[in-house]
Order: sequence, then structure tokens, then C-alpha cells
Amino acid sequence: MLVVDFDIKKHRKMLFRLGFLVLFLGVLSCERDNEPVTPKAAVVDVKALRFGHDMHEDSAQHLAALMFAEMVAEKTKGAVTISVYPNQQLGNDRKMIELAQNGSLDFILPPTAKISHILPAFQMFDLPYVFNSREQVYRALDGSFGRDLLSSMNTQQLVGLSFWESGFKQLTSNKRFTTIAELRGQKFRIMESPLLGGQFKLWGAQSRVIDFASTFAALEEGAVDGQENPLASIVGMRFHQEQKYIAMSNHGYLAQVLAISQNTYNHLSGSEIKAITEAAQEATLSQRKMAKEQNELYFEEIQKSSIDVINLSPELKAFMKLQSRRLLEKYRPTFGTSRVEQLLQILEDERKFSDNQLVIALDADLQGNSAQSGLAIRRGIELAIDEINAAGGVLGKQFVLTARDNSMIPARGLDNLKKFNSIPNLLAVFGGISSPVVLGELEYIHQHQLLFLNPWAAATPIINNGYKTSYIFRVSVRDEYAAGFLVDEALRSTDRIGLLLVNNPWGRSNHKAITAYLEEKNLRPTDIQWFEWGTKTFKEVVASFSESKTESVIYVGNPVEGAAFIKALAELSDAPAVVSHWGVTGSNFYQLVPDELNSVDFKVLQTYSFIGNRSKTARRLASRYHQKYLTLTEEDIVSPVGTAHAYDLTHLLAVALKQAGTTNRESVRDAMENIPMYRGVIKSYQYPFSATDHDALDASNFIFARYQNGALYPQVLNE
Repeated sequence: MLVVDFDIKKHRKMLFRLGFLVLFLGVLSCERDNEPVTPKAAVVDVKALRFGHDMHEDSAQHLAALMFAEMVAEKTKGAVTISVYPNQQLGNDRKMIELAQNGSLDFILPPTAKISHILPAFQMFDLPYVFNSREQVYRALDGSFGRDLLSSMNTQQLVGLSFWESGFKQLTSNKRFTTIAELRGQKFRIMESPLLGGQFKLWGAQSRVIDFASTFAALEEGAVDGQENPLASIVGMRFHQEQKYIAMSNHGYLAQVLAISQNTYNHLSGSEIKAITEAAQEATLSQRKMAKEQNELYFEEIQKSSIDVINLSPELKAFMKLQSRRLLEKYRPTFGTSRVEQLLQILEDERKFSDNQLVIALDADLQGNSAQSGLAIRRGIELAIDEINAAGGVLGKQFVLTARDNSMIPARGLDNLKKFNSIPNLLAVFGGISSPVVLGELEYIHQHQLLFLNPWAAATPIINNGYKTSYIFRVSVRDEYAAGFLVDEALRSTDRIGLLLVNNPWGRSNHKAITAYLEEKNLRPTDIQWFEWGTKTFKEVVASFSESKTESVIYVGNPVEGAAFIKALAELSDAPAVVSHWGVTGSNFYQLVPDELNSVDFKVLQTYSFIGNRSKTARRLASRYHQKYLTLTEEDIVSPVGTAHAYDLTHLLAVALKQAGTTNRESVRDAMENIPMYRGVIKSYQYPFSATDHDALDASNFIFARYQNGALYPQVLNE
């Protein structure tokens, strides 16, 4: 058995109170040199493994590591033994990570921030003021979000097993910091993480990367004013004895990732891997329980010590939370928008709304192949909401946004609508890029009289839906109008026009409109090719266009398939030009084919661009966009049409709501049909909707754009 030799004199009462936890976990004792005793029964070919971490011997992490080692020995009947080395005995976290990567160390337990230099997405747990409770954290860590992060470690010669915790972080300093002014300019020790440096910068403070083992000395010498850590580290490393002030800010969560070297993993048998995996899961539950219990005891220790427990002013706390949300948006490209939205969805699942809030819901692709479109729509709504609320809201209430991902799956979109409809103060639902999703929701929308605002999906039947009293309003392209615009552009150079269309309602809507427009000009397509969602190769399609001597292709589809088509075209010496509908612009299409676009004449339908747009409304909105999302140039504004459409639609909704004087959906719907004027970012709307027409834009609002260095540059801007 393992032996624990606790230093009772050093920790007095606190460790006595931890005793019941130690017994509960079955950790009877531990040798001070951390070397486990050889199992009683002799085992042939024993695998002696090492486990290094940076926490002290009395921490929940170390106690759980010892328990994990004993579990593995028991489950493998002594075939695998694990020696545990705390307190950076095998080097600092970066060194131990490197050792594990090259197979020289078997198990590691680094804080997620310290593994972010090789896996930046692990910084997501350092985002301040994201989680409100341990329960929220556990849902993220133990669900698909956490599993996805763990699996990503395979790219770095590591195998993620589970997440342990130190808990929520608190702020300490030798200078008082209850107000924004007091916090400004103070210098805080941080772990090696660019995000943490950005956190303090946005809060008006400074930061300095210092190794954990050197932090106490840095505080003692005045190299930094303060630091952030969970209570386990603050009390365990005696920081509270050096610092004058502590705020129970709970501003961030510190998780550790239990991982095994890929090299070690590859040399284990199937039964040994099973034993280690099971032991890791069991030890995780116990570690978290211990960490929570220890945290309560550490807080009692804080209250008894000389450190002054201070309260952050409401203004400072609100400021820190606001700046922290900007930090999430700044790092969204690093983490990936789909991963960020997956995390936000976990938080949305338990969100409650107050009576003085009016809820706008977003049902869009936030995590799939066109997640960038959903992000653009989200940002347009958010920017408009900020303006509306800053002006006092509408009818004495504030707008709030809730969002759910549909990944362009109609059934998922329908489920989202049902969840939204259960919100008592729901005002309206915004849709996303996918026409098939919206078309699949038509019956439910009208059955439940949901006010549905469409800032992207272009299928004509979305508006021409057959319902006498329609609840859908669109500020976007309409395929019937886009058809002539696309064909006329192709006709500028040739009348040998082919069609490449996705085989879904959106593709069929465009096929009907484009062929009808061509017939009006006594023309027929040289070739019509259909493809299914998920098609990976277009060699036969390209061969068919070549055989039919097609000189220009009108493409209607989404980005992944569009990129595969462009790759196939780029192999031709005389590739036909491509005039594309705008579905490709809802993603990172350019990044999929940056070189191929240099050899293919490709232009895409748009309605709006911030680039080169000198209107006051455009410049003002772009400036607010940069401030809120920490972007620098107009080229950084992703999928600009989604943002512009959603921004104008949100303001049009506010105008209608004010005009109706009530939140009754039917009354607001009627008011939408009678908005006399609104000066938007896309244009000045004069009666944008009527009883017979719920499309606010027409072909006069359309433009074409080309990709240059990842951004869409307009050929012609609207006046």
C-alpha cells in the first residue's frame, strides 16, 4: 500500500479536517520521496511509469495522483506501477510537457494555460467570466466539448485522459484594487499564456510571465504587485502571507489536463489501457470532490489570516466582464468559431431571462461548415442591440440575444424553434444561411405565429410561401432577383453558360429562376450539373463542362463543395469563368483554395461591403465592430453581408415594435408591413415591407466581389 506522511505541525487544523477526505479516497499514506512500494505479489515485466506535476503534496491534485497510481496498480495486478513526483521535481510544466512528448515522462498534469503553446484552444478555460459555476464547467469538460479538446492532444504526441481542477481563480495584490482606477497600472504575475496577458491589458493592468515556483519570491521582492490563482495555490504556496489584499473574484477557472505520453500509450496492452482509462475517470471524480472540499477549508484559512478580503466595486466588476467578452471575440479565430459557439451553447442551456428583457433568438449554422455566416449574423444583431439598449431600449425593455446552432440540418433547426418558443418573452427569431432549414420550418413558424426575420437564406419560396398572413420578413437576396443578376454578369463575356447546382430546395429554387430568365432571352444552358451535399470530387463535372464547351459556370452551392469544384477547374488550362451565388461566402472559402483562385476567374454575388465604403453609417458601424470584436481593418469583418443584413433587420424590428406599442407578435408583424422609413447601413428603406412583399432588397442592391488576400473586394459599391 501507499504511505502518506502528512506534516501535521505545518498545517495544523486544516489537515486534520482533510483527514476524512483522505480516508474516503483510500489514500492511507505516502512516502515523502513519493516512491510507491512494490506490489506484494511478484509481477513479471512490470512497467514502472512516472507521473510529474507542479502542485504541492497536500493538494487535491497530488492526493488524487497517488490514488490514481494505486488504482492502476490494483487494476493491472501490479503489471503497471506509477511513481508520482510533485512540486516540479521533474522540471517546470513546459519541461514536463516536452518530456512527455518525447516519451521520457509518462504522465503529466499541466494547467490548461501551460499547454496552450502547443494547443492554443486549451486557453479557452482561461477566458475570464465565462463560467458561473462548477456545474457549468463540468458540463463543458465532460461533454463533447471537452472530449474534442482531449482528442486534439493526439497531434502533439500526447493522449488526453481527463480534466482535473484547481477551481476558480481569485486576485491578490499588495495594492488595493476595488475600483477601475485602483486596478489600472498594477502588475500581476501570470502563467505563460497570451490570453492571460490580454486579460490584464484589457482590464488596464500589466502582467509578467513568472514560473509558478518563483512566484512567491517575485511577490516578496516586489517584481509584481499581485497574482491570480485558485485558493489551493494561494494558501498552499503561502501567497496569502505575502499579499495584503484578496478579492474573491471567481473570474476564471483553472483546469489541469491529465495526459499520458503517446509513446507510453503505444507500449501498453489493451487491458492496461483500459485499466488506466478507468482509473483516470474514477480519480477525476474524487479529485474534484477533494478540490471543492479543500477550497472551503482554504477560504476559512484566508478569513483567519491577516490578508484583507475586499469586494470589487460593481463598476469594476461590470467593466472586467465587458472587457472579458471582447477577449473571447479577439481569440475566436484562434479557437475556431465553431468551438467557441459549442462552449457558448453549454452556457445558454441554463440561461434565464428577466421580465424586463425582450428575447431575440438566432437559429443558424454556428458550428458547421458555414459557421462564419452565423457569426456574421450574430454580430450584426449584437451591434444593433447595443445601440438600441444604449438608447433606452424599446417600450421600457432591453433586447437580449440567445442563439442555437443548426449546422444547416432542418430537423435541428426545428428543434431550436421549439426551444425558443418556450421562452415567455420571445419577440422574434432570426434565421441563418440555409434555405432548406428555413423552408423546413415554415409550417411551425406560421402555426405558432413566430415572427421570423431572415438575413441570409435566399430561396424564393421562403417569402412566396403560400401563407395568406406571412410571419417571415427578409433583408437579403431573393433567388428570383439573383437569377437575372447572375446571368447578366455571365452574358457580359459569353452566352455559353452552364449551371452547377446543389441538389436541395435552394438549388432547385435557383434552377427554376435561372432557366426561366434564360428562356426570356431565348437561351438555354449549355450544360446543367447537379451535386449532392458532401460531394468531394468534381472531375466528371468539369469534364462535362469542357465537352459542352461551357465558357461560364453559374455556381449555386456551399463552400466545401465550391472549393472542390474550384480545385478541379484550376487543373484546366482554359477553365471557364465562375459566377457564384453567395453561399460560399459564409465560411473560410478563400482559405480552402487560395492558390487555385489565382488561376480561376471567380466572382461572387454580394449586397454590401465595408471595404472602400465611405458612407458615414458604414464607417460608424465598422468602427463599433472593431471596438467590440478587436478587429483592425474592414478586411477583418467576416461575411459582411450577414452582419449588415442582421444589423438593419434588428433595427427594423425595433422600429416596428415601437410603432406597434406592444410586444404582441401579431401586432408587431402588422407594424413590420407599415414601417414608413428607416435609414439603414445598406440603404435608406422606404416602406421596406408591405402586405404583398416581405423582401426589402431587390437587384438594385446587388454587387459582385472578388477575393483578394482572403477578403471580398467589391467591384462596384452601392451609392
